[in-house]
Amino acid sequence: MADIDKYNRLEEIEMTVPLVKTKQRVDKYICSFLKNVSRNKIQQLIDNGYVSVNSESVRSNYILASGDKIHIDLPRAEKKDILPEDIDLDFVYQDEYLAVINKQADLVVHPTYSAVDGTLVNALMFHFGNGLSSINGDLRPGIIHRLDKDTTGLMVVAKNDLVHSPLSEQFAEKTAVREYIGICIGRIKPASGRVETFLKRWQKDRRIVVVSKFDGKRAVTNYETIEEFNKFSIVKFVLETGRTHQIRVHMKHLGHPLFGDRTYGGDNLKQINLPKNQVNRIKEMLEILPRQALHARKLEFYHPVLKKRMSFECGLPEDIKKIISLIREYGY
Repeated sequence: MADIDKYNRLEEIEMTVPLVKTKQRVDKYICSFLKNVSRNKIQQLIDNGYVSVNSESVRSNYILASGDKIHIDLPRAEKKDILPEDIDLDFVYQDEYLAVINKQADLVVHPTYSAVDGTLVNALMFHFGNGLSSINGDLRPGIIHRLDKDTTGLMVVAKNDLVHSPLSEQFAEKTAVREYIGICIGRIKPASGRVETFLKRWQKDRRIVVVSKFDGKRAVTNYETIEEFNKFSIVKFVLETGRTHQIRVHMKHLGHPLFGDRTYGGDNLKQINLPKNQVNRIKEMLEILPRQALHARKLEFYHPVLKKRMSFECGLPEDIKKIISLIREYGY
């Protein structure tokens, strides 16, 4: 119990077990869905009443049946557990009020139960100490907006409360500009357009976001193909909203997932539809880019204190540039 006592804020997760073909323990089943959470920690959660099945407490060795409803109260870290860490950051710009960084891949933005350390927030606390805004809560000091763990590119961070709210309002009111570049599977028709849907968490696995016809959060993505190949397209995205996994889900919805996106079908070799003797080339490319091919290239906003429009751009990371080079080389 002591290990869990460090956490007192909860995130609720619900799952519904699909058709079960083989017997599976509840701890093992949950472990397969919650990345970076060890089976031992999951067993601690179960033993201490943070997990129920069909509204009843269970043991770790409970055998699941089709249709079982799993409810997890996943504790979140408190600020006292967030320690400064010497993690390299690529600062594109900074002044006494804010900083713009080019976030690297494999970096979670803020702590969660599954990633208490090694996050962008830990790195920011090392670089700025207490010189971060507090408006967004103890777990997210300075954080105005987010990028997925494996999405690279530009983010703005608030160093004090004076600029935090005005910056947040620009993202909410769509006056801040966020432009992304991604590699999508296939040739998108039409080559440019606007995708507007509702998005919500998938009931069976809340790490996954799905398109919904009737409920969820409104999400709008504008896209434009800027270079087209036989099997791939390089696409520019401009967001009107900033929902979790928005671009990734919308491109899957259009049938053209981001290359390398294992959550949303971007590693589907059948969809790429190459001859069998060329499949190994795609596998090689997936090893070079073990993540979604998505990069936040441009960020534009109005500086609340300097009273001027600020615009920043950063080039593609090396792994995405290498994939584009191979697409050209192989004639894909």
